[in-house]
Amino acid sequence: MLKKRPKVLAIIPARGGSKGLPRKNIRHLCGKPLIAYSIAVALKSKLIDRVLISTEDEEIADISKNFGAEVPFLRPNEIAQDRSSIGDAVKFTVTKLADEGWSPDILVTLYPTHPFRPPELVDFLVDKTIEGHGSVNTVKLITHTNLSIFSRNGDNKIAPLLGSNPSAGNRVRTTFFRSSGLFLGTNYLSSGKPYLHVVKDPVSLIDIDFLSDFYLAEEVIRQGLFDIHLP
Repeated sequence: MLKKRPKVLAIIPARGGSKGLPRKNIRHLCGKPLIAYSIAVALKSKLIDRVLISTEDEEIADISKNFGAEVPFLRPNEIAQDRSSIGDAVKFTVTKLADEGWSPDILVTLYPTHPFRPPELVDFLVDKTIEGHGSVNTVKLITHTNLSIFSRNGDNKIAPLLGSNPSAGNRVRTTFFRSSGLFLGTNYLSSGKPYLHVVKDPVSLIDIDFLSDFYLAEEVIRQGLFDIHLP
């Protein structure tokens, strides 16, 4: 458990080169850029000290600054490619901040494609990290059984992914999918037990990858199912 008030950094990774839905991170969702929703959630958190955007894109950087986030430096292009990992972006950001004399105790990674996370959820999970959990993941429960998952073979036929006679353990095992675009961890690689938080609210689980997801998110806002004030 952390003894003193920890320094908490929120990192929002936002590349400019989205392929599925070009420029989706700054595409307008009910009049505001998509990334603005994650920035607003982080700024409304009572426990997050700094909100940084990790991007290689100057337009994303400028828009993010207008909504209150910090962009003290741009991410190098070599770690802003389709195959680049979020981990590389986070490591680069933390290293640059350390070079400037500031190091966080807790890292909160907020994916900008999940606009509907309440600040209270973020703070609840930060508290879990403060309690001693080395990492915190948000997940959703997969309601169908493993027996309903199939793969396609070379003959264009489908077969059970686990084979024709999966073990009884595989048939009943509870399975999860990482979701809600929220991950927390300690900067000092604590060996504390990981914590999984199952997100049940379907609105919080919305992940924008395609244009149809945008339409769904717009309807959520119009129907008043998620309300957060944006400047």
